[in-house]
Formats: sequence, C-alpha cells, structure tokens
Amino acid sequence: MISDRREQSFDWQCSRRLVTPEGERRWEVHKVKMPANIDQARLVIGNTGVHSKTATVVADVAAQLKENPERMLEIKTIGDLARRGASALRSGELEELGRCMSENHLLLRGLGVSCPELETLIQAAAATSLGVKLTGAGRGGCMVALTMEPTLTCGAIELAGGRAYISKIGCQGAKIDEESGN
Repeated sequence: MISDRREQSFDWQCSRRLVTPEGERRWEVHKVKMPANIDQARLVIGNTGVHSKTATVVADVAAQLKENPERMLEIKTIGDLARRGASALRSGELEELGRCMSENHLLLRGLGVSCPELETLIQAAAATSLGVKLTGAGRGGCMVALTMEPTLTCGAIELAGGRAYISKIGCQGAKIDEESGN
C-alpha cells in the first residue's frame, strides 16, 4: 500500500488512486488559499508545438534513476521546491515562487526532460518573468512563466517561435461533485 502523502501545511481535499500495469498510483489533492496580491501576476503558457510521449520520458527518467540511485536526491529536491513554492504562493511571496519555478526547471533540465524548443521559449520569457519552467512531461509541449508583464512575456514567446496564452492564477478549474464523489 502506498503511504499517505498529505501535506500538513495545506488543506487536503481528496485522494485519488489509479491501478496501472506498473502498479498503483495515488494522488493527494490539496488546496492553497490564494493571497490578495495574486491578481497582480499572470501565468503565461508557451506552447512549443513539439509533441512527445509522456510514457517514454517517464521511462527514460526511471532508467536513469535505476542506473544512478543517487539521482533520487534531485527528485526529492524537486518535491521540496514544490512545497517551498506552494508556501510562497500561500504567503504571497511571488518573487520566491518564481525562484522555485526556475530552480525546478534547472533540475528537470538536468534530468533530460527539456528540449531545445522549450529552452528557447524559457530563455525568451525569463527576461520579463519572475520564474519560468517546463510543464508536463517535457521534451516538448509547454512551458509556464510567472509574470507581472504578461503582454511582454507573450510577445517574447511568440517572437521565439512559440504560441502564447495568458491565464489568471487561482481560477476555479475542476471541482469535486460531493453528491456523486467525482
């Protein structure tokens, strides 16, 4: 059985499990109360237009970790950065949140999950952003920038060859229907 991974400093919402051929996967969903100053910032998503298979990227990282178990420290550090970033978000420390994002990206790049197209968009967005990182499995797909200047960040991403989208932070998104449990 997978151990309970509820974060003590955040509001736990629910648990979800999925049984796969590789074993059980479990998610603990938490909620972070958004600070008042969050409306000052935006997320800009940059799409590279490059497609990659999540399963391939995950398998490659798993192989690296099997070959070099000491690299698990990088995975642990990514988790620590996510927690530090969530704490920064909760307290409204947007500069710290941005630093966590950028540090996270450096670790992901070191694990080989970035690609030249992502690096180009990340570099373009960095000048007008508090933090930048790839999102998803990597080796293509999207990157995300935390910025106070979304129009400038979008322009930089598009000039670098990406497709850019602006998003507010903390939108409602998906929600749990308490009656049906979904």
